Amino acid sequence: MIEVKNADLVGRALDWAVAGGASDTPYWARMFQLCVLTGKTHGGIDFKYAPSECWSQGGLLIDKHLLSLKMTGTETWAAIVEGCNGIGPTPLIAACRAIVAAKLGGVISVPAELA
Repeated sequence: MIEVKNADLVGRALDWAVAGGASDTPYWARMFQLCVLTGKTHGGIDFKYAPSECWSQGGLLIDKHLLSLKMTGTETWAAIVEGCNGIGPTPLIAACRAIVAAKLGGVISVPAELA
């Protein structure tokens, strides 16, 4: 595991952190984190958990957690969840970073192979 600042989380590392912080149950957090690492569930079904790039997954999280989401520049988005900010180049990345900040803090431990 390595420590990564929330603002530097991208791709699979961000998706892994969202899986650990956004789920209400430890079982689903572990399942989604495993899906990020392997691309498969325990049952062997192909499944990609990528809320930072997939609206069908990230959109549900925005609906559940988000207080505010707005464009702050020509290529920058800002999101607020429980008083924590997330900034990113897309609405989904900004929202995911805000969710991770609210649930897990400003520095996250992620598997080294994801960073």
